[in-house]
Amino acid sequence: MQNPGGVNIPKTPELLRDFEQFKRELKQRTGLDLEQYKFDQTYRRIWTMAERAGFSRFTDYLRYLSQDESRMRAFIDRLAINVSEMFRNPEQFEILHKEVLPHLLQRRHSLKVWSAGCSYGAEAYSIAILLHELAPNRGHQILGTDIDTDVLERAQRGVFAPSDVRNVPPLYLQRYFRVFEENGRTLYEADPILKRYLRFQKHNLLSDPYPQGFDLIACRNVIIYFSEEAKERIFREFYRALTPGGYLFLGNTERIFHYQQIGYENPFAFYYRKPEQEVQRWRNAS
Repeated sequence: MQNPGGVNIPKTPELLRDFEQFKRELKQRTGLDLEQYKFDQTYRRIWTMAERAGFSRFTDYLRYLSQDESRMRAFIDRLAINVSEMFRNPEQFEILHKEVLPHLLQRRHSLKVWSAGCSYGAEAYSIAILLHELAPNRGHQILGTDIDTDVLERAQRGVFAPSDVRNVPPLYLQRYFRVFEENGRTLYEADPILKRYLRFQKHNLLSDPYPQGFDLIACRNVIIYFSEEAKERIFREFYRALTPGGYLFLGNTERIFHYQQIGYENPFAFYYRKPEQEVQRWRNAS
């Protein structure tokens, strides 16, 4: 097996057994269950990280990580691939702005939104901007969750680099961000008017109970790293977490191929809706 750079990734029986032990011990120490992730992709990425750190066995690498909490946090951060930017794939946010949010706001005075796997908050703040543009000061609630506490702290602060805001329309950038310098870097801090909609907390999509009652769930470019079984379970959990008529917003590399079997409708590309017809059943259950 080779990685994209052409370097051989060894897969001897001994290393495969060692990797299984690594996964068991990592789950015991951190709660992170790598059985729910795609095997080949996860094996390759962790082997590459271990080799760069000077280790030829997964379990030796784990012992090294366990000696320092900051090392373990950095490892989980890299494994989670906390790469994001505001208004990522602008054409999809155009659908959110012109179609999805107006439809939801016709039904409800204020919306409850979940940005699942939010990383450092770029997606959550993007949604906050659109909600404030369409329906300001209505008490919208946006929950951002991630397994990485470090990125959640960044999200709470609401400070972004120039690369994070490159897709933000100039009017929004001027209206909702304060530009300042820190350690020789130009940074952009979100206005408190956006922060009041937002709260951030730790959540593991693979193991924690799902919060409920959302009009919109955005989970973009997160579940592509999970196994097919884990994806299926997550999509079903999201369906239960949505109110009737609510939308699930996925990334441009993600699809629900059997969405009708779960119960979703697919009104727009990358958007899946829980049918309105479930209103009475949902009310009876609640």
